[in-house]
Amino acid sequence: MLKEKIFVLLIYLISVISSQTIEIEKAKVSIKQDEIVFKVKGLVCSFCAQGLQKSLSKLAFIDKKMYQKGIYVDIENQYTLVAIKQGSNVVLDDAISAIIDAGYEVDDIYHNPNGSKIELFPIPPVDKTKSQKKQKNGGKK
Repeated sequence: MLKEKIFVLLIYLISVISSQTIEIEKAKVSIKQDEIVFKVKGLVCSFCAQGLQKSLSKLAFIDKKMYQKGIYVDIENQYTLVAIKQGSNVVLDDAISAIIDAGYEVDDIYHNPNGSKIELFPIPPVDKTKSQKKQKNGGKK
């Protein structure tokens, strides 16, 4: 009886842990409730990481106390983990625009809304002409 309860508990723990971890490229990525992960195409060097961190860290909903100004970039596995301020309003379009404006593409977006299961966000259409105009004008809107 005790062995059965331990076994059931172990199975439950494994399912909870695995539901909070995904694989991106070769990396196992754990996503907490207050984090969003963007699979980003085009990251090749530490300067890429710095530029992306700088762009994303300007957003109001980023928790700058976490990671490096709220952003963790994994160049090798092509993803960015963003820490979210508790209770803040996340504007995905702004984050996607910041990534595109920094010169990268967003392939996938993952979040863990309840802290128990990672979900794939649908990528909303982004007005690329707005980003292109901004780049032509030297970053001015």
